[in-house]
Amino acid sequence: MIVFLTGGTGFIGRNLAVKLARRGHHVRCLVRDPAGASWMREHPGLDPVRGDIGDPDSLRRCLEGAEAVFHLAGVTKAASRDEYLRVNGRGTEHVASAVAAADERIRKVLLVSSLAVAGPRTAANPAREEDEPGPITWYGESKLLGERLLLERCGHLPWTIVRPPVVYGPFDRDVFLYFKAAASGFVPLLRGGTMELSLVHVEDLTDAILLAGFSPEAHGKSYYVSDGAVHTTRGLADLLRMILGRGAILPVPASLLRAAGLLCDAGARLTGKPALLNGQKVRESLQDGWVCSDERIRKELGYAPRVGIEHGFRSTLAWYRENGWI
Repeated sequence: MIVFLTGGTGFIGRNLAVKLARRGHHVRCLVRDPAGASWMREHPGLDPVRGDIGDPDSLRRCLEGAEAVFHLAGVTKAASRDEYLRVNGRGTEHVASAVAAADERIRKVLLVSSLAVAGPRTAANPAREEDEPGPITWYGESKLLGERLLLERCGHLPWTIVRPPVVYGPFDRDVFLYFKAAASGFVPLLRGGTMELSLVHVEDLTDAILLAGFSPEAHGKSYYVSDGAVHTTRGLADLLRMILGRGAILPVPASLLRAAGLLCDAGARLTGKPALLNGQKVRESLQDGWVCSDERIRKELGYAPRVGIEHGFRSTLAWYRENGWI
């Protein structure tokens, strides 16, 4: 079928686009800059089309003939709350409105959201789909707004929402900073190593997205996805140090993290550009945990993650090295 994909040049979207094409689908990828999509020529079935989620006219053109929509486009960092809401919230509304206008052809619309909509959770009380959302950051707030606007516009269509936790793997640039710091000789340790985390490798996440996107059982439901384990920041630091065979654990005091966040926020206000570290990221980093349960997607769709944390970290590090990132 013809699949319309937003965010196809991003980390998760790039991996998903290739899998969709390999399954024989014609994947129409929304791209703002065609130059950034030149790699798509290497994969038959990928069709980059210029447009933007902020441009309703381009969305309507891209949806012509499409039967399924996978909406992944968004921002994970921004210089202001308004920017998060504009892209992750109103951008999703634009996509949903265009989909609703073409609903006689659309057989599925899937949104990739985030565990951030749930708010902080620990292994003793992991986020579950039936729980009331409680975001504590602008990012989580914007992703929740996107979910609600999608349902307002497309609730009458077969829809599914997938909420991943921290995602890592080839082409990722966020967790990459952690790997890069460790490769330089210092492995950062947050909250004394006690923070609990759910993680998922992009291979498992994209498998879960495909399951949710093409399973009738997933219609009208939300799903959390993870690798099935609960990790601690201490465990991840020790694992990365072991894989690298060197490096010193570097505890990062909360006071230093807060100060760095304030400084980066000031810089972002001056430049108008989002900082890699900011007050919102600091707030996330000082919580007890970000943990979700993937019980529902396992039971209902047969999801079974294949990439354990050690293999995932080793293969991701190898990819960074092979591609000259580290």
